[in-house]
This record gives sequence, C-alpha cells and structure tokens, in this order.
Amino acid sequence: MYFFKEIEDLNQIFKNRNITRKESAEIIGITEETFSRILNRKRKCSRVTAYAITKFFDENAEIEDYFEKN
Repeated sequence: MYFFKEIEDLNQIFKNRNITRKESAEIIGITEETFSRILNRKRKCSRVTAYAITKFFDENAEIEDYFEKN
C-alpha cells in the first residue's frame, strides 16, 4: 500500500492545470472523497491507484516521487 507524500505546492498543481479535485478524481477513476482522503494522508492506496495519480500529476514522474510505500 502507498501513502501520498506531503507536497507543499499541491494546490498550485490543480491551479496550473485549471482543474478541480473532483474533475481530477473522475479522470483518475476514483471518487472525490477517496482522492481527498489519499491526498490528505488519511487513506492508503494500491500501487495501481498510486500510479494513476502520479501520472496524472506528471507523466514523467515515478510513483516514489509522490508516494511512500508503507
């Protein structure tokens, strides 16, 4: 399972992409509530979900750039 790392400029990522968290969650394929809980470190996620979130944020990034394996 994977925990999202604390990222200082997380809100800026959404602002730069001109997209809401809800729209982001829909693109990734999870609910807005699940996405929020993952980003707020209140829920772990699978490798598949961690990969989808990572690639959503940066297609050149690796899972380890955004997540800690736990």
